[in-house]
Amino acid sequence: MNKRFIKGFTLAELLVATLVLSIMLVVMAPVMTQKAKKRIEQRVEVVQSQPQETLPVGAIVLWYGPNIPEGWVECSGQVLSDNDFQELRNAIATDYIPDLNRVFSTVDTNLKWIMKTK
Repeated sequence: MNKRFIKGFTLAELLVATLVLSIMLVVMAPVMTQKAKKRIEQRVEVVQSQPQETLPVGAIVLWYGPNIPEGWVECSGQVLSDNDFQELRNAIATDYIPDLNRVFSTVDTNLKWIMKTK
């Protein structure tokens, strides 16, 4: 009878193979990560711009960032003065801006609802 024997690996051989594989991963991971990052940066262009200029006065958008763009105001429940926000008052037909930012005050201070005033 012809029996085939399958050779098993010894513990030492498994440990050496694991060590070699670990060293390869440690050496190759930074190289592979840098290549992937460069490819992503080439495909993605980050543009920081003002909210759409085509939006009408009174439009409300969710804004992320520490600086609110010119012509916009936070939606924090403030009362509108007669002289400063006449165009906005005419657009929304009320004397105050709704307090929408109260919801996000504990989440992230850079996340804000803003309203177009001009």
